[in-house]
Amino acid sequence: MDPYTRPFWESLRDGTFLIHACESCEERFFPPSPICPRCHSTDVEWTEAAGRGTLFSFTRTHATAAAFDDELVVGVVELDEGPRLLAPIDESYDALTIGDRVAVEATEYDADYDRGWLEGYPFFAASVLED
Repeated sequence: MDPYTRPFWESLRDGTFLIHACESCEERFFPPSPICPRCHSTDVEWTEAAGRGTLFSFTRTHATAAAFDDELVVGVVELDEGPRLLAPIDESYDALTIGDRVAVEATEYDADYDRGWLEGYPFFAASVLED
């Protein structure tokens, strides 16, 4: 069985960021799903997103799982296309402000953790865009 999200991970490896778009109601959403969360249509298609957005909220953790840095900064990014997603932030906590413009891009997954079929695929992280 081919994992449903494989197109997302393959496009991320190729430098693009995909989200889902409902052909019935035009809702853009993430994470990927075969059913639109708004109208429940199954007429959904992959569409390329710019990977740019606004930092909606953020926090840091001081105790993490063994495969992650001790202090991990994560945030909710509202993509320009509409969906919000949770992403690690490649910035220090003190340098961030809600409303910062950010880019969500592929990043190497360098933690020593078994990712199953995702082994060899990148992950994604957000970083603040320079003015």
